[in-house]
Amino acid sequence: MKLHLSALSLLPLMTSSALALDYEADILPIFASKCAKCHLDGNSKGGLALDLEEISREIGSSKVIVAGDPEKSDLLELVSLPDDDGDKMPPEGKGRPMSDSEIATLREWIEGGAVVGDGEPTMTEAETPDAEKPQRPEPVAGSWTNTSGKTIEATLIRVDGSNAILRMGTKDYPYPIAHLDGTAQATIKAFADQWAKAEAP
Repeated sequence: MKLHLSALSLLPLMTSSALALDYEADILPIFASKCAKCHLDGNSKGGLALDLEEISREIGSSKVIVAGDPEKSDLLELVSLPDDDGDKMPPEGKGRPMSDSEIATLREWIEGGAVVGDGEPTMTEAETPDAEKPQRPEPVAGSWTNTSGKTIEATLIRVDGSNAILRMGTKDYPYPIAHLDGTAQATIKAFADQWAKAEAP
């Protein structure tokens, strides 16, 4: 009887591990139905790409998805905003809002470590053993949408105060971050945070 009870006591832990959500199986179908127009199949508005081969780049301690910490994950915040909020994702006309159950699934995936592909939770920079000093982020090429709905094809080079420095062709232009939509601002914030960490002593 004691052995039987011990086994039962381990069941919740075993079930939790066995049911860890996976990006391709559990999360990508949600994004495919709600976010494909802007962020899948080669689309990367605001510099955000959610394709299976790209998503790992969006996960990290200063990225739009913070593994293990939904409250710090800008992507979860954007899809959870009220319908009348201009920064809510997906924008009106670009896809149907996520349902409460879909948002809960996204939250659960992030809480479980944002597993992608190999079944192992994505490690944040702080958790990575023998982590080297963070490097400056690579320039982010993509489509940037402003608050008026206009799309700008450019590459984010750096952030200068309240401006994003966007390269179009061979020239760099300062663009007010406040004039870009929520997705773009989240990407720029993550970019700026990573840059700041790289420059920290």
